[in-house]
Amino acid sequence: MVLAVPATAQEKVERSFAVALVRDVLTAINHGNWTGNYTVLRDYASRDFAEVNDPTRLAGLFTALREAGLDMMPILVVEPTLLQTEVSARGDQIRLTGYFPTEPQHFSFDMVFVNESRRWLLFDISVGAFDPITEQDRPAASGESSAEDDETSPESGD
Repeated sequence: MVLAVPATAQEKVERSFAVALVRDVLTAINHGNWTGNYTVLRDYASRDFAEVNDPTRLAGLFTALREAGLDMMPILVVEPTLLQTEVSARGDQIRLTGYFPTEPQHFSFDMVFVNESRRWLLFDISVGAFDPITEQDRPAASGESSAEDDETSPESGD
């Protein structure tokens, strides 16, 4: 279980902590989409993320989400479906993959966090919006990745 003071490697990511990390980052993206200013997202992320993603680059990468005019605020109250939560072998990275079953579009995410200065900071991200899926099409939370449309991945070198 990973707690709010995640200084040591742990086997499993506590769901509430994972959801808080995801919501925190998606809220920063939503604010960037509203204002066109992604400085906070960049400054709030890991050093490596900030080095390859200046605010102008981030604005370009999130253009599709911003131009779609989708409000991501519902992610604050809708429970996400977590498809994958894994901690790296060294315990210094967490990968969280899933989606928020919001309307009129679901929001998918695939995020990697790195432990820097005793904090989990964004290292890599892919975010997308896709049409709602029906209950029978809903994937099991077994580590499978969801199909993502309109993906955005700000990490260079992908």
